[in-house]
Amino acid sequence: MPAKTQDINQILASSKNLYEAVMVIASRARQINEEQYQKKRDRQILEELEGGFDDEFMQAELEEQEIKELGEDEENPINQALDDFLDNKLNYRYRDTEEQ
Repeated sequence: MPAKTQDINQILASSKNLYEAVMVIASRARQINEEQYQKKRDRQILEELEGGFDDEFMQAELEEQEIKELGEDEENPINQALDDFLDNKLNYRYRDTEEQ
């Protein structure tokens, strides 16, 4: 699912600073993207160990079809992160400048 246009007022209702909200949402989207990538990679490793990668997998047509099927099941990480932010499911804090 592609990213969709958002209402800025809805985001500002959850945070008084738009920049802060965008940074939190972007950070969460990166986390979600990494989790999705890791799941795909783990699945590939398991298939390799089980011998699931045969000659037919190497054919370009089948590979493209599998990629499309995997991509259709997952929601866009930006949309997921935005939903988490608007539902107040994200906890964030500022790093203490003295810790650096």
